[in-house]
Amino acid sequence: MEREVIQSLQEPLSLQLNDNLTEEGLKRIIAERVNDLIQHDFAQLTQLLYRVDINEARLKKLLNEAEEKDAAEIIAVLIIERQVQKWESRKAFKQNNNISEEEQW
Repeated sequence: MEREVIQSLQEPLSLQLNDNLTEEGLKRIIAERVNDLIQHDFAQLTQLLYRVDINEARLKKLLNEAEEKDAAEIIAVLIIERQVQKWESRKAFKQNNNISEEEQW
């Protein structure tokens, strides 16, 4: 898992995360945090999902389709996917901005 993705999740999740986590390890830790929020502070979970920019329609669809799956695990996967998308977008934007001013026009 990319170090930048892991670091970008620390603040919104209120967690200290090891930069060397595997994707599976990261998913497990996030699922535990989400599960805690489901049980003790649903409003904070809602804020987290909004802050990370999780697609509400997709989340509802996946939760409705997941009969036996853990909701916290589904949410954890969506959080990781979204952070990876953001990281890839920033990376692509930076690469595109390395063009000289003459080439941009």
